[in-house]
Amino acid sequence: MFSVSIIAPLYNKASYVAETIRSVLAQTRADWEMLVVDNGSTDGGADIARAFDDARLRVVVSPRQGPGAARNYGVGLAQGEWIQFLDADDWLAPDQLEQQLATAAQHPDAMIIAGGWREMRDKQPGRVVVQRPVGRDEGLDGLRDAAFAFPPWAVHAALVKRAALTPDYLWPEELDRFSNEDAVFWFRLVMTHRVAFSPATGAFYRMQTPTARNQLDDPAKRLQEFDLAAEYNQRWLTEQRQAPTPGQAAALMQAYSSVYEAACRANDLTTAEAAMARAEQWLKRYFALARRPTWPMRLRRWLGLPRFLRYRRLWTA
Repeated sequence: MFSVSIIAPLYNKASYVAETIRSVLAQTRADWEMLVVDNGSTDGGADIARAFDDARLRVVVSPRQGPGAARNYGVGLAQGEWIQFLDADDWLAPDQLEQQLATAAQHPDAMIIAGGWREMRDKQPGRVVVQRPVGRDEGLDGLRDAAFAFPPWAVHAALVKRAALTPDYLWPEELDRFSNEDAVFWFRLVMTHRVAFSPATGAFYRMQTPTARNQLDDPAKRLQEFDLAAEYNQRWLTEQRQAPTPGQAAALMQAYSSVYEAACRANDLTTAEAAMARAEQWLKRYFALARRPTWPMRLRRWLGLPRFLRYRRLWTA
């Protein structure tokens, strides 16, 4: 059996997929399989993947469109103990799997192994920003709070035990049109399973490529994505007979505050007003839940969120 099944959804990434595959072939751990899941590509990327001569690499065709659907299809075909999701325009350092699996061996009860990642942009090839996974310093409660609103790490910065990916914990395919579906996917997993943190930072994340679904520059789209993540994650908590924690309310308040600020910069007053209304709603909910409100949250309530954010911009300028 393979230790790791690497699942790479492929949709019109012909310019990048060869580099992605070569990074897998260069791994210092050889006990992997790679499933490149063609998701309706029209640019010849699947043929590029098929040209690689390695028995551990398979190109399969997903019957359904969307990255979540492709990942789920790959999970159904995977044979490895662990799953590594890897988008077809990203890549791994040669020792990435080795470091992640070493952490897994040290924590046999963990179902998720999370590490850091490195963000790059094609237009700024020399600028690399190293990011750390949420929860490494904040602990389990901090991880579960933040994951209510935000993905806690890049999709390929973590390994997941295949046994954890039961039907209730697969990718939410109905959210495939949005770039925040990973917030829903990871939230359910980290609320249920133990996470161990790896020192690995060899997951390279190529941001804002031509076919990327990243909507950071579109405040209205981002608002809709946070709405969907909040709806799905609240519903899941209700099904588990749980309610949001004060930290989760604070995380969603911060998420909507970030949309408000982005909308103000874009002079999108309609989105700014809607985002602020949601941020204030979650600030109010925080105080309804928190026994000992923090001073930063008290300051937000005392000043009012718009004024607090305005002052914060001045303090950090």
